[in-house]
Amino acid sequence: MVENGWVIWINGLAGSGKSTIGKHLYDKLKPSLPNLVYLDGDGFRELFGHHHHDKQSRIQVAHKRADLCHFLSSQGIHIIATTISLFDEIYRYNREKFTHYLEIYIQCELKELIKRDQKNLYTQALQSQIKDVVGIDIPYDTPQSDLIIDNNTLTDLDKKTQTIIDFLKTKNIFSLDTNPS
Repeated sequence: MVENGWVIWINGLAGSGKSTIGKHLYDKLKPSLPNLVYLDGDGFRELFGHHHHDKQSRIQVAHKRADLCHFLSSQGIHIIATTISLFDEIYRYNREKFTHYLEIYIQCELKELIKRDQKNLYTQALQSQIKDVVGIDIPYDTPQSDLIIDNNTLTDLDKKTQTIIDFLKTKNIFSLDTNPS
């Protein structure tokens, strides 16, 4: 019988840096964990054609993402999933669904997100040009995550990633050799 893989669910608001940190974590861990995959929120929506952003649609997509993660995990694959998914319903669903689950919240203040605003989401939402932006007109539930990474500054990516790796090591989540020779 195959042991379930770990699901590392990295969430945060749009622009918080969750994808950057998640991808960097994946790059660091992949040499030690060949059965590791990275599943980004934008890529998932594009692949499965989900283009609605209201709260209920976001919850439905989060359930589908979790179901895919469960499917992969049940085959011994470890997953790093980056997503907004900032709703209590999803936190509960994931904690009930996964045998091996770790939730990491990438915390970033709205004021900083508005300054970054790479996709122009916050500016347009604040000017009532678009709707269904989490943190503006869709309230979110701050997670009680296993680990919180403060990403109010876009510095120290290696240090933030190493904080996650060190946390994984202290929890004995899997054997990690992040400095292979």
